[in-house]
Amino acid sequence: MKRPPAQLRPTRRSAARARALDNPAARLMLANPLPFVVMRVSRGPDGTYVVDYISESCTEVWGLDPQEVGGDLGKLWSRVHPDDLPHVIDRLRGGARMREEWTATLRIDIGSGREKWVVGRGLPRHDLPNDAWNITITDVTAQMQAYSDLHASEARFRALAENIPGAIFRYRLRNDGVHQIFDMTPGCQSIWELPAEAINSDPTPIWNMIHPQDVPPMMESVLESARSLTPWHYIWRLTTPSGKFKWLEGRGLPRREANGETVWHSVILDVTDQRLKDEEIRRLAERDELTGLANRALLRRRLDDALRQRLEDGRSGALILLDLDHFKDINDTLGHDAGDRFLRATAARLGECVSPSDIVARIGGDEFVVVLGQADDEDTVRRVIGRISARLSQDVRIEGRDLSTSVSLGAVIFPRDGQTPNTLLKHADIALFEAKAAGRQTYTFFSPALSAVRERRRRLAEALRAAIAADELCIAFQPIVEASSRLHKGFEALARWTLDGQPISPAEFIPLSEETGLAVPLGLVLLRRTLRLARLLSDAGFDHGTISVNVSAAQLREPDFAATVAAMLKEHGLPAERLEVEVTETVIFGRFAERIALTLRELRRLGTRIALDDFGTGYASLAHLKRIQVDRLKIDQSFVRDVETDPDDAVIVRTVISLAKSLGMDVVAEGIETLEQLAFLQENGCDLAQGYLFGRPTTSESDIRTYLGNGTTH
Repeated sequence: MKRPPAQLRPTRRSAARARALDNPAARLMLANPLPFVVMRVSRGPDGTYVVDYISESCTEVWGLDPQEVGGDLGKLWSRVHPDDLPHVIDRLRGGARMREEWTATLRIDIGSGREKWVVGRGLPRHDLPNDAWNITITDVTAQMQAYSDLHASEARFRALAENIPGAIFRYRLRNDGVHQIFDMTPGCQSIWELPAEAINSDPTPIWNMIHPQDVPPMMESVLESARSLTPWHYIWRLTTPSGKFKWLEGRGLPRREANGETVWHSVILDVTDQRLKDEEIRRLAERDELTGLANRALLRRRLDDALRQRLEDGRSGALILLDLDHFKDINDTLGHDAGDRFLRATAARLGECVSPSDIVARIGGDEFVVVLGQADDEDTVRRVIGRISARLSQDVRIEGRDLSTSVSLGAVIFPRDGQTPNTLLKHADIALFEAKAAGRQTYTFFSPALSAVRERRRRLAEALRAAIAADELCIAFQPIVEASSRLHKGFEALARWTLDGQPISPAEFIPLSEETGLAVPLGLVLLRRTLRLARLLSDAGFDHGTISVNVSAAQLREPDFAATVAAMLKEHGLPAERLEVEVTETVIFGRFAERIALTLRELRRLGTRIALDDFGTGYASLAHLKRIQVDRLKIDQSFVRDVETDPDDAVIVRTVISLAKSLGMDVVAEGIETLEQLAFLQENGCDLAQGYLFGRPTTSESDIRTYLGNGTTH
């Protein structure tokens, strides 16, 4: 069998295939047993392609269970008929070279000597990294069988055709340029909403439905097929007599008759659902669900594009980070439904204040970002800020009340104030912090003059570097218990640092370590201290359970991080399954996502567990669950805090618990402080719990031993 080209030949198994998601949108996209397979492939670090996800209908079309395929594209290649491989390889090479849509018709072996005819279609995902493609594999065996039956028995063909989705027909291009259509099957009624007798002989009615922009290229595709006698294929848009918009895909095999005319045996399928699925996948990955604005992922891509353009042309743009002042009061007084309506109104008003080419994004809570693609000076930005402040200060009528809030803004000019999205967002956040410190309802431009913040960070960075070198940081263990019984199940290891007798918050020094290049040495020090304490507890006869350790993006980007963890586990005699690597959604998000996903897969092969922290706080969580394999979800304490009194938080917590169970994960609820919160979690089947109710983080080994000696929490 001829093998595919090297750049398309799979050599490793991907662990990032999509899971069956327990929500309607995901089931629509991935789980329906339709006569076509939806999948996505991308190029891995070694230059080969792997399967990122594949729908459950793989079993029906390919004869392979999705679990069996995993990420191994080779399992699918192995079933392609050897006679069809040259044609398929040629189409794939052309599509990959030009980064444009490709199609191929081929046979696949589904076992027991049986074959299927399928049509493959690949769409390049220009919005994603790593040469990603959306691919659909459509089973057209019935249609191909219909072609064969046409020559064998016209009556048998007619009986079969009536039950085949789509329209099968013959199409003639006469020597005088006249187009004719005949032998149309009843499927034309569902395609064009016209009976066969209204279309036979004259195809004008169906040409008149085609989108005007698609008519010239579609006609050219027909004429080119007639000239070259190559198979005809085209995808186009139309509007039916009832006003329904559709995407259609047509294929035809041309044959030159003795009189010089060309006749195609053709089939047309309604592919609207497939197109909608592509759009829905893109929407979920790029749009904020509440407001429809760009989310953080799309913002970063668009901002990166704007930066490159300004660096090339020498002009300037601007980024404005804004926060609604005292928005929490709206949620507290009127509830989250009213708050959501206010946020949607805010999103719409922001769009009115900028041009269509500018970017408006919601990046979490009541925090929004506006990117002005062109802003030659600060005065231009001030005028936009003035429009935003004036528009957002106007009342919004919700539930019979006029609501309004002021806004605080931080602005940066690029590339002056930064040449990467991360830098710009960081500097805008510093400027926003200054605006809030100045009393809110104002704006601040970032500048080096913000010396107080910068100086503190500089001093902390120097002190942190010295503390890491001297091994002066500490580890605190906080218990994790079984929710139903309160029996001990493990600890979360938390970093602690004291400088000049004053504790420094991890919320300050952990991000600082990442920004100053100290994240990797800091992480190694903390992991070594964690394993050392676990070893001491084990030697003393205590069962400490699973130890969960927070890991930074910088550590996961290290090519040898998994090997380092393996060596440290061996050094301290801790089984890999007793260690859990805890990452946040922000860690697995960004341009290093593939490198990080690879490291996580290497850790799982060691036996180490993976936990996703702060789940539900944003960043397209479901998209991440499709990319990496997670053993445990941790519900952020912001949802647990008001779970007894806030119906929205209660729904979120129940949903996360249900999602985790459906995906074979366990779930930990953080921040539990009351018996009422615990009762709610027990009632809804939460697996594990963590919070002050069971124990505060402690650096005291004797306190930890006392706790473990009790066996349960009180």
